[in-house]
Amino acid sequence: MSLLDVTIVNVAIPSIQEGLDSTASTVQWVVSGYALTFGLTLVAGGRLGDAYGRRRLMVVGLVAFVVSSAAVGFAPNAELVVLARLAQGAAAGFLTPQSSGLIQQLFSGAERGKAFGYFGLTVSLASATGPLLGGAIIGVAGEENGWRLLFLVNVPIGLVALVAVALLVPGRDHD
Repeated sequence: MSLLDVTIVNVAIPSIQEGLDSTASTVQWVVSGYALTFGLTLVAGGRLGDAYGRRRLMVVGLVAFVVSSAAVGFAPNAELVVLARLAQGAAAGFLTPQSSGLIQQLFSGAERGKAFGYFGLTVSLASATGPLLGGAIIGVAGEENGWRLLFLVNVPIGLVALVAVALLVPGRDHD
């Protein structure tokens, strides 16, 4: 979800600019701000997962990602979209390293290699399909406000992911 958001938004830049009647430079922060805060929090997110538990950080990251996604989708102006995207990028930075940490923790030997292979496939597919999905969603929902759905779709997906984490990811005693 967090890596898909890096590429899905690129096709929405003209729609966001038009829908919010904003400048190109302001809307560019929708992409750049996410990438900036994502990169700034990635290492800290991994370290915090090591220290306090990957499941806990995954839940915190997912909740923050879902809330910030909703904030982007409902933002009334470009400035609030940018602020929410900064928060969304930071949430993604805390969320993303937990996946590789959990693979390292839960798998060993050939199974670990297989799990990382599936993880790599998932990352590749998310990156490759982002622009296609973004274009399709905007095409169906319309240019002016269709871009909002790119972010609001994260809400139900994130809620399902939270349930999956609660049911499937072991707690701190397994760290």
